[in-house]
Amino acid sequence: MYYLASTPRLSRLTRTKRHLPMNGALLRRFGVWAALAMIIAEVIGVGIFLTPAEMSRTLGSTSWVLGVWALVGLLSAAGALCYAELGTRFPEAGGAYVYLREAFGERCAFVYGWMSLLVMDPGLTAALGVGLATYVLAVLGASASLVRVVAIGCILLLATISTLGIESSARVLRLTALAKLATIGVLIVAVLLRSDPGDAAVSTAVPVPPFPALAGALMGAFFAFGGWWDLGKMGEEILEPRRTLPPALVGGVIVVTAVYAGLSVAFMRAMQGQAHATNEAFVAALGASLFGDAAGRLLAAAVVVAVAGSLTAVLLGAPRVYLAMARSGVFPASLVRFDPKRQSAPRATLIQVALACVLVTLGTFEQILGYFIPAAVFFLGLSAAAMLVIPRPPDHPAVFRAPWHPLPVIVFLLLVVVMIALFAVGRPVQTLIGAIVVSLGIPVSWVVVKRGRSKESPVRNEPTA
Repeated sequence: MYYLASTPRLSRLTRTKRHLPMNGALLRRFGVWAALAMIIAEVIGVGIFLTPAEMSRTLGSTSWVLGVWALVGLLSAAGALCYAELGTRFPEAGGAYVYLREAFGERCAFVYGWMSLLVMDPGLTAALGVGLATYVLAVLGASASLVRVVAIGCILLLATISTLGIESSARVLRLTALAKLATIGVLIVAVLLRSDPGDAAVSTAVPVPPFPALAGALMGAFFAFGGWWDLGKMGEEILEPRRTLPPALVGGVIVVTAVYAGLSVAFMRAMQGQAHATNEAFVAALGASLFGDAAGRLLAAAVVVAVAGSLTAVLLGAPRVYLAMARSGVFPASLVRFDPKRQSAPRATLIQVALACVLVTLGTFEQILGYFIPAAVFFLGLSAAAMLVIPRPPDHPAVFRAPWHPLPVIVFLLLVVVMIALFAVGRPVQTLIGAIVVSLGIPVSWVVVKRGRSKESPVRNEPTA
């Protein structure tokens, strides 16, 4: 069922079933630190800068806030173990698309690709664009009524950088990852130095929060962790996946959990009882309370840089899924031709950006989240469940085997089920709209997959026009 094929950097373990020849459009250039930077740059984004204010207000206790971060971090680490194993078994562009194809067939994979194209990728792009615009306006002191216009402008600017090539995107990812960690480090240290230890946030001896508050905190925390799985889409560009993916994925989740917990505690200690604690651009408010208004705007500017990194990572990873679809003959190859020098696919990026701009004009930040997260979470869990379907290969130096199998899969699926239920109850209209759009891909898959089998051909490596 499996075979070994030599490559310049790696002995690849994959399946013989329906594989198209792998072309040289993508080059392996992401080592451990670059992969870790991508996870930090994408995950520590607008979620952490919008979530702690609401969590501290609704939960009212440091212990409950830390408990939520720890729980979601632990469950995310279980999912990271699953993706690390699948990524080393199938080190190809596309990530979840490839895992679903190998476990459940081409039609299931196509529906995931359909969801990525029409729901997840534009939804996440739009949400990050709106969050980024919130902080741009905070820096400029401009009216919040300009959020949509500024969000579209930010998306177009970063999409342009993405199409310039992977080197440009990689530089943005490294710089923004450092900016995030530096900004958060400054805030945490400043709070510890300036706040009164006797004020230590909120009493830990508080009753259990009401279910709506706890559910909202879990949804916010999950969104704040979103994106670590996107590293799987870059599987064909990872140097030595066996050595790179496990520490990057699991280590990235651990770093993110520690950062989130520290920033949340800092926020609660510095902002307790202040009326503007629920301000969406709360880092600006926190910075102003610690250093004055001018410094508050400076910190908000640092957040702009940080969130821009998250959006850059999303724009970088999304076309890899469409490339995997094109290789299976179910997506127009002309729309996803990668420039062999720049390692970018401008036409695919343009589709993603156009759909994201439509969502920005139609919905609020919360509505956009409700539209794409439930569908994305469903397929995230389904792709992790591929480990229960595909026979595990014997021990091999090229393959990482997740410890305690199948416990990580079961634990992660528990998180997935809980998240879908919470969003379905909390945001039923947006969840239903997203589900309808995804379900439309099922009848389409019967036509497209059948047609694709009859004309399978590898994507050509041609420079874009």
